Amino acid sequence: MEKFDMSSAANARASALADVIRDEQPKKTAKAKDEKPARKVGRPRSEKSRKAIVNAVNRMLLHKQASDLSIEAIAKKAGVGKTTIYRWWPDKIALILEAINANGANVPQPVHKSAGERLLWQLERFLRLLRGRNGKVIIEMMAQAQASPDALGSYYESFMLVHEENLAEIIETGKNAGAFRKDLDTAMAVDMIYGGIVYHLMSGSDELDEDFIARYPNEALRLVR
Repeated sequence: MEKFDMSSAANARASALADVIRDEQPKKTAKAKDEKPARKVGRPRSEKSRKAIVNAVNRMLLHKQASDLSIEAIAKKAGVGKTTIYRWWPDKIALILEAINANGANVPQPVHKSAGERLLWQLERFLRLLRGRNGKVIIEMMAQAQASPDALGSYYESFMLVHEENLAEIIETGKNAGAFRKDLDTAMAVDMIYGGIVYHLMSGSDELDEDFIARYPNEALRLVR
């Protein structure tokens, strides 16, 4: 049997967090004046079509398991062609996870708050995102993603990346401000904090109830102080 290689997904994840950590370090040199932003490649999405596809996925998940969804059925429900979906998402896992993230993952953080308050806000929002149906779908997608490095990469890039980057940025900001421990390993802290939530879901424990949502962020805050 061919050995399963997770190195590409792991390297991509480590690189993404390293970028966040590096960007939050005090800048020693100014940007070159003539520096130009990177040019975006690829065909831009139609926002109307994107919303139709994402909404179709979320509606279908109300009465179907994620494994029962197909690209064909999603395209029909959204009123678009299959090629439109495949142009923007590499696979079903990436599409379903982006649809779940659309329920609140990209809400701007309250930058006027302290690092500690932002960490509490970030984790409470993440926990509420995983309640009920969403949590079950995430675990199902995570299990399916173990089948191949590409699927695992889709899971990470389409769901966890934005959450891990947000938390890493908050922790680095807190360290620079003296609110969190200077010797804290940011990447390891992110693993420990989100890992506890994922383990809770995968272990078959009770759903994320209000008591867990109230206590877990505060315990995570103790970890970084």
